[in-house]
Amino acid sequence: MANAWITHVGHALPGPAVPQQTFSAWMEPRLAPGTSLARWRKFTERVGVSFRHSVLDVFGAEGNAFWPIAGKPGPGTGERSRMFDQRALPLAVSAVQAARIGDLSRVTHLVVVPCTGAVAPGLDIQLVSALELPRTVRRTMIAFMGCYAAIPALRVARDICRADSSAQVLVVCCELSSLHLQAGPHDDALLAACLFGDGASAALVRGGEAPDGPDSVRVRIIGDASALIPDTGAHMTWHAGDHGFVLGLSPAITGSLSADLAPLCAEMLGKDVPPASARWIIHPGGPRIVDVAAKALGLDEQALVCSRRALSDGGNRSSGTVLAILADELATPWSGAMGMFAFGPGLTAEALLLERL
Repeated sequence: MANAWITHVGHALPGPAVPQQTFSAWMEPRLAPGTSLARWRKFTERVGVSFRHSVLDVFGAEGNAFWPIAGKPGPGTGERSRMFDQRALPLAVSAVQAARIGDLSRVTHLVVVPCTGAVAPGLDIQLVSALELPRTVRRTMIAFMGCYAAIPALRVARDICRADSSAQVLVVCCELSSLHLQAGPHDDALLAACLFGDGASAALVRGGEAPDGPDSVRVRIIGDASALIPDTGAHMTWHAGDHGFVLGLSPAITGSLSADLAPLCAEMLGKDVPPASARWIIHPGGPRIVDVAAKALGLDEQALVCSRRALSDGGNRSSGTVLAILADELATPWSGAMGMFAFGPGLTAEALLLERL
């Protein structure tokens, strides 16, 4: 079977880092009436996030408009979508630049992944112009899937490259979660408000022989797996509300993953599952999600360093987070197997098997 290679990976964060403690204190007077301050403080202290980033001027006029005092709803979904249309492109371009791909005129396909904004013409078309990609580039949009969407995007890129060894597929994930943060009073809104941050990631996937360029990495996509966990459709939801996109989170998520993940791994990956000693990328939906995945896979804490660091340094950046972790993993020389796991609405579990040469 023809090979598909991840040859370049990069990620970008907008604006200055916002310390979690500073943001937490600034948000307190903005929380909805009836919100428990004790519960808010507990969440902000325990989610494993030290810093986050936003395309908004958090402590200036934009922050005051999007997160107004006394729990007012803030801008409507239309205004938030217009802000996505304005702010997503520069961040996405920065992620592509960070990947150090070089000649983008050879890109044949573009796969763009957003779940925090939806406009048309969309980010895919904006990127063609901004990056000076060929106007004939084949565009695919993978939208509204959520935190696991980078893996389906890489799967699409792999399949394209296996079908055409000359293909070069640029994958771009860009998420501006801060445009939609809600100020409570329910636990799911509070958790989202202290967990999610903005970020973008990019990867180039190509077919043919193993790459050997000076800025290239050689990561072969070996296989993938996907599964739905039965009877968990209401555990995590993401829908358009009147004042932004609204996240629904059930406390039953970790219990469902804890009960089903170990047998699910065996069913999804079978004999191809990388050993516990391999490198692992776990989407850090929260610290407990990382803990549950680590237990199911038999991983020690050393295997989770990059996943936990991504959560600490920028929060949950939705779809682009696993690519940011991959870039971190590839920053030092090593070779061998790697597994990637991500989770999202469905509940969906997605896995990717990789090998670095």
